[in-house]
Amino acid sequence: MLSEQALVQIATEVAKYPADQKQSAVMGALRIAQVEKGWVSPEVMLEIAQVLEMPPVAVEEVATFYNMYDLKPVGKH
Repeated sequence: MLSEQALVQIATEVAKYPADQKQSAVMGALRIAQVEKGWVSPEVMLEIAQVLEMPPVAVEEVATFYNMYDLKPVGKH
């Protein structure tokens, strides 16, 4: 799903927070995934949840709360 480069970028985001608060990097991880994929699919949200060791529904709650994340593919024009 996410490339190795994206996972490294997410790890960099996680490193900004204390070890017991890696979930704080969820918005950064969603941004990285959206830049790479063009949108945030349910599969990508699941992968982010696994990387950040948090419930998938918590990632979905963040993605659906903020309107900056595209939850469906979008056109270029």
